[in-house]
Amino acid sequence: MSSPTPHRIVDSHLHLVTAGMLHRLRERRWGIRAKALEALARGGGRLAQATRALEGVSLADLARRWTVAFDRAGVEGGFFIAVGEGNEELAEFLRLGAGRFQAWGSVVDPLAPEAPAIVRRFRGWGLGGLKLYPPVQRFSASDRAVYPVYEAAAEQGLPVLFHFGITVAPIYDLRYADPLHLSAASRDFPEVTFAIAHCGAGFLRETLFLAYHTENVWVDTSGTNNWRDYTPGAPSLEAVFRDLVRTYGPRRIMFGTDSGTPEEYRTAILRDQQQTFRRLDLSPDDETAIFGGNARRLFGLPEPSGTRGQRTISGA
Repeated sequence: MSSPTPHRIVDSHLHLVTAGMLHRLRERRWGIRAKALEALARGGGRLAQATRALEGVSLADLARRWTVAFDRAGVEGGFFIAVGEGNEELAEFLRLGAGRFQAWGSVVDPLAPEAPAIVRRFRGWGLGGLKLYPPVQRFSASDRAVYPVYEAAAEQGLPVLFHFGITVAPIYDLRYADPLHLSAASRDFPEVTFAIAHCGAGFLRETLFLAYHTENVWVDTSGTNNWRDYTPGAPSLEAVFRDLVRTYGPRRIMFGTDSGTPEEYRTAILRDQQQTFRRLDLSPDDETAIFGGNARRLFGLPEPSGTRGQRTISGA
């Protein structure tokens, strides 16, 4: 099997972290009981440590580091999500990326009256999609109150990415974690592509159900997918990917690593997912789609020239 062509792979799920983003995250009013907030603060040492490490690190520094990380891993580019919310910082970061960076923008509260207006600014910022986080933002994905945000996304031609399922975020409510909450919205907004991150993060069965009678729901493979350890039967990654391909088809699946720092880019996850998909005997075109082509298509990006049908899989 041939080695992957450099700079052909697109990582659809990455995180941009700056000191400013982390400061805003710490200062946000979370609306929870004081005792619960105190308990979280006692475990917040890692956040404080990360903030200190990023003090004085410019977006230009981060752009250089991510470019080096991509080159080292043989990755063309990636789609970033701000930790906390930081649309203007994302916009500047994209400008520094020489076309190799794309981004999912975000809103603090998708139910807030100003949220649709913020989404309508995304194209001006250069942001290609919207990321929502129901278990943390505490809303149902098909609540009519969030429909104005979907209307804004539809007007702007923006896909919408969701983190459902379990989460490492310390502020969460798993009552909103079920991907089936997206069912009505995916029907009511057929012009919007909705994507589910991390294979549903523990809600694989529900994620697979959403493939039924829909063409506008996609899925990404990002992260360690260690939610499998908390799933009955602890399915293998190969079994998970086989189910996704069987239900969604290879043209609605996007590769991602969920990496959060360039120095710790998750190359091991990239290689593991490459080899796992390879065992499914997909065609070269399907492999290329999953590891870059689908993400480019979702964001309306051009395909690299001279790459059709070349495999992205290495190691055989």
